[in-house]
Amino acid sequence: MINRTICLLAILCLICVTVLTSFADTVHTVATVIDGDTVILKDGRKVRIAFIDTPELEYKKRKQQYFSIKAKKFIVDTVLGQNVTLQRITAKDRYKRLVAIVTLRDGRDVGALLVQKGLAFVYPHGVKHRSYIDKLGEMQKKAMNARAGMWDKVITYFENAGNVVGNRRSKRFFALDCKVVKDIATKNKVHFMSAVDALYNGYAPARICKLWPLDTDILDK
Repeated sequence: MINRTICLLAILCLICVTVLTSFADTVHTVATVIDGDTVILKDGRKVRIAFIDTPELEYKKRKQQYFSIKAKKFIVDTVLGQNVTLQRITAKDRYKRLVAIVTLRDGRDVGALLVQKGLAFVYPHGVKHRSYIDKLGEMQKKAMNARAGMWDKVITYFENAGNVVGNRRSKRFFALDCKVVKDIATKNKVHFMSAVDALYNGYAPARICKLWPLDTDILDK
């Protein structure tokens, strides 16, 4: 009886490993592009590209952030109608999206491409995949140093926007007047001279505080 149970458990484990492996290796077709970091597959699933974030498009009362259109155009040109493979990071986020590293059939990492071209910033989450996040961070530093894409004007904007406070635990940074700053434990607070410093050190803008410039903040000047 014990041997039979062990065999059954072994078979179940093998099935689980096979399912996960096949998921990572299965080809999926991108049917729709929502924005610079979110797409919909042909089978209807919505996929969020892991560990990066792109500026937000205009939506209902939300105003359009700087470089959001160019980020989406790049994704449209790169993955729309194309076959991709997915490495699942999270089965579902709070918006019921599959979070995954997305790779083109020629081996190029879509998230890495966005960071390298200055179309996205690194958005770390969780404690796993640290080496991958660190690699993206190095790519971001190079893109910032080269003033690639959005960084050409965003760096200047942030250098003039004042100090920010980072949360060492979440790797997010906030404007000084953001209401949640008071809730950050003293041991976790990191003070930066500007958002540029925070970004360069691996922190990402907190979504609760609208830090990223709008089109009107930069293009109208």
